[in-house]
Amino acid sequence: MSAEIENASEARELGFSLRHGVNWTEYTLYRPTYAESFFRRIYEYHTQKPEACWSTAHDVGAGHGRISLPLSKSFERVIVSDPNGGYTEVARRVLEEECGEAEVDSKFVFLQETAESSSLDAETVDLITAGSCMHWTDTVQAVDEFARQLKPGGTLVMALNMQPLIIGNERAQSIWEKIFLALSKKATGPLFEHAAQIINNAYDSIAIPSKHWEGIKRVYINASRGIESFRFGDHTREDRVGSHEERIWVDSDSSWFHEQGVAWMKKYVDTWALPLPESEIQGLWDELEDAANGAKFRMKIPMVMVLATKRKN
Repeated sequence: MSAEIENASEARELGFSLRHGVNWTEYTLYRPTYAESFFRRIYEYHTQKPEACWSTAHDVGAGHGRISLPLSKSFERVIVSDPNGGYTEVARRVLEEECGEAEVDSKFVFLQETAESSSLDAETVDLITAGSCMHWTDTVQAVDEFARQLKPGGTLVMALNMQPLIIGNERAQSIWEKIFLALSKKATGPLFEHAAQIINNAYDSIAIPSKHWEGIKRVYINASRGIESFRFGDHTREDRVGSHEERIWVDSDSSWFHEQGVAWMKKYVDTWALPLPESEIQGLWDELEDAANGAKFRMKIPMVMVLATKRKN
């Protein structure tokens, strides 16, 4: 990694960092894994192109490698990158536990670098994934950098999943929304306000210039409340979806459904790495317990997947 890239990482405040209280053990336990349908949609999109290659995938903002491992089942090599210090070491340990040290050494490459500036050579990557990290980036620079890395005909996937929606209990859903409203008020300062603006319109503020991209699809999954399904506070940005892009709404993807109780929901809120002590909203948690009446809630996770193909030269 060049000194310029390393210095750029250190010069700005990075999102979802250890200094914000990120705990990967808790994250692994209480954040949902990426469903099989997530990868199926990616591979169906990638496969439909006659020039599709399966040599190198790049998992950007990889964190502890939750997307990296499944990608390794389909690609010969996987680049695992994250700008935060120590995260790629965490990813390596997790992957070694799953695959063994020998396979990790032969199949994975680990880089500490930002989405906006990579040390990878131009046109060397077949597929890029950016899972729940684009809101921490300069999206214009990041999308341009993705275009530089991808081979012509290569696939870009930007994805975001949000807090679960409670199904069939409007009272509980209303209380759950109040909890996240309280959480959103903790998202102060330029870094968090920037992230909230991009999250709040389901990545529709991320421009994908037709000069470099084609076949753009924005797939909104389990978003029964429309874009409001992704709302986190009041910050927002201009919609940058182009007229050449296709919007697809998938109402009920059951692979993103699950049942959870209030104890799990408290732990889930903690994984957002914002300082919201349970005591500050104890009344809301008590109301939610009452609405549960001893049972678990049926929940669905809203997800948006933005898929695009780099134009051929």
